[in-house]
Amino acid sequence: MDKSLVDKAVRVVKFGQKAIYLPKFTIALIRTPRLSPYHARFQVPLNFSKFDLRDYLYHAYNVRALSIRSYIEQQPVRAHVSAPRQLFRPEAKKFMTIEMSAPFVWPAEPESWEKWMDEGAEGKKTGRARAEQKLQIEEIEARREEYEVLREQARSVLEGAQREGREAWEKGRSEKWVRSDERGFAVKV
Repeated sequence: MDKSLVDKAVRVVKFGQKAIYLPKFTIALIRTPRLSPYHARFQVPLNFSKFDLRDYLYHAYNVRALSIRSYIEQQPVRAHVSAPRQLFRPEAKKFMTIEMSAPFVWPAEPESWEKWMDEGAEGKKTGRARAEQKLQIEEIEARREEYEVLREQARSVLEGAQREGREAWEKGRSEKWVRSDERGFAVKV
């Protein structure tokens, strides 16, 4: 084969030349029991290319990817939580599956996840309940003054201190309703 063609091919596909020092992206290795040990599946950002993943795995973990397959999974259309009749489609997810020269076997899952569940789902529930209880206590304390004012008004009405005010109000009204004695009907005067 001609040496100039080999040189051109090497220039086009430069393996491991893209150096990544502090990545601004997140790559997640996904547990896939149906794939063979020679395959690994990753969730990558949408703007990530096959070459980016290949160079990243080579530089960070010294793993050579023989082939890479990628696909973008569209998310289903959903309704907004705040506006129920507004529909939107969440951002798509991109997955890449690589074929490796050496097998990778996942470690066995732990029997108990308690070490990693410090503030898991149960912790969030109790934290949310505590926050709601704290808000209820604050609301009760804020309304306590209003309750005291209403209590004083109720006491004064029961004691008859407000009668003078009601009689003055009745005199100032233009229309009056008088209860007739015979049948209990109200008559406008």
